[in-house]
Amino acid sequence: MFLRRAKQTKRDVAVGLDLGTSQIKAAVLRRQGESLQLAEYAIIPTTHTGVGRPEAQPQFAAQLQQLMSSLSVPERRVSVTISSDSAIVCETEFPRMPLDEVKSALKLNSTRYLRRDFSNYYLDAVELTEPPVDGKEKKPQAMKVLVGGANKEEVLWYRNALLAARIRPDVMELSAVSVINAFQVGNKEVCEKEVVVLVDIGARSTSINFLRHGQPLMTRITHFGGSQISEYLAQMLTLEASAAEEEKLKMSDPVQPLVRSAIVPLAKEVRSSIDFFERQHECHVTKAFACGGSACAPVIIEFLSDQVGTRIECWNPIQSFETSHFNGDGATLTALAPSLAAAIGAAAIRV
Repeated sequence: MFLRRAKQTKRDVAVGLDLGTSQIKAAVLRRQGESLQLAEYAIIPTTHTGVGRPEAQPQFAAQLQQLMSSLSVPERRVSVTISSDSAIVCETEFPRMPLDEVKSALKLNSTRYLRRDFSNYYLDAVELTEPPVDGKEKKPQAMKVLVGGANKEEVLWYRNALLAARIRPDVMELSAVSVINAFQVGNKEVCEKEVVVLVDIGARSTSINFLRHGQPLMTRITHFGGSQISEYLAQMLTLEASAAEEEKLKMSDPVQPLVRSAIVPLAKEVRSSIDFFERQHECHVTKAFACGGSACAPVIIEFLSDQVGTRIECWNPIQSFETSHFNGDGATLTALAPSLAAAIGAAAIRV
């Protein structure tokens, strides 16, 4: 939702990069008439020692080069999405004015509109529009705005690593925004009919996104993800981090009660977010979906559904794409598809 170029020319082929905290993912989308093809994808673990540390940048750049070299497309202009520890997404109101003036006002005095000083952030904003009533678009005097951003130092660290890897970022946005892009592209009928909560469970953070008529109305970011589940297992079973991660992936019967306990904080956050959204917007969530790395584990989604009290479906962001060329790799691709949502959403804005 920030560092976006003013004009976005569409392409026949687009590359999306998801710079996660535990993995880097790439998705290559190709336009085929009215449909989209997932042409390629790649995932590698990232082991950089920390965003913002200059000494970690060369290592991260090398990993980016490794990822891009695994793709057959020569394209090095990409759309990038990041899972930032400093990320914020919030709502505010402005008197009706051009969106460029809203962005300027946020830049000059973020404290006035966001109740906190974000002068060291890159900020971007989009208007939250109300659905048409009787075919007529409502434009109240005050405009509701969704604001997203991240710390400048953190964003520039990523950008400089990309440039060092000879990758040109056309767009940099938050993963919370990218997954919405992907959902809008692949679920048009659901967007038209349902009020949706989309839960993106990353490695160290989770975004809880609410959509009505396909448009984002509210987003919350909580600092809980798959890594916290692994850390809980490591503590309870007295294991090293790598061994705890393996136990989480195996999901044996003795481990399952621990995983159920570990996700209680996330379940409470999702439940309270749904309750708040329904009160504020006077509507009911009718569909709930989950994506991200932890959504690849059906047991985790089952436990989360039970504790939230709402059926949450694992969302496959490539279900409407052409993927037959992957041949025997189809089952593997389907299993890991929820973790590709942010990368797909980043690429989708360019095709």
